[in-house]
Amino acid sequence: MNARPSSWPRRRGQVAYALLYLLIVAGGGAAGFAFAPGSPDPQERSFTISSFQYGYDPAVIRVNRGDTVRLQFASRDVLHGFYLEAHDLDVAIVPMRPAVERRRPSQPGKREIVEEVVFKTEREGKFRYRCSQTCGFLHPFMLGELIVEPNRLFPSSLGLVAGTLLGGLAMALLKGRKP
Repeated sequence: MNARPSSWPRRRGQVAYALLYLLIVAGGGAAGFAFAPGSPDPQERSFTISSFQYGYDPAVIRVNRGDTVRLQFASRDVLHGFYLEAHDLDVAIVPMRPAVERRRPSQPGKREIVEEVVFKTEREGKFRYRCSQTCGFLHPFMLGELIVEPNRLFPSSLGLVAGTLLGGLAMALLKGRKP
């Protein structure tokens, strides 16, 4: 016959405890995400990016979503490039010249000479910028990062930790009860 093993009620109880625990942890993560601070008011941010063999100064740029970013460029030594991922932006930086040649990879053949590059940050995340002109042996390692905040990962992680602690406490209290 298809009789259930005698441990079936005990397993059902364990599954119920596990589901309750996961529900509490997920609720903590969701609460952390929901109460994460939103983006501050958009600002206009200006940066001068100095390129050199084999790096950028600053190597990391932090802005907020919705900010208008103004970039000016300078090369300390040789011809460099500045390609920004996911922003349709490629710049050729000639040494000792304040103006740069900007092109948009999505529009081949269209180039313009500008004093500064201006764009608005629409998406949150981490975007790499890299040299797009071969400038020497270590050219592939010439990288930088544009970080568009707010980063909701930290508050969500705090919520998950709190949910884990509450879930563990709830499990301990429920296990201590006699059915």
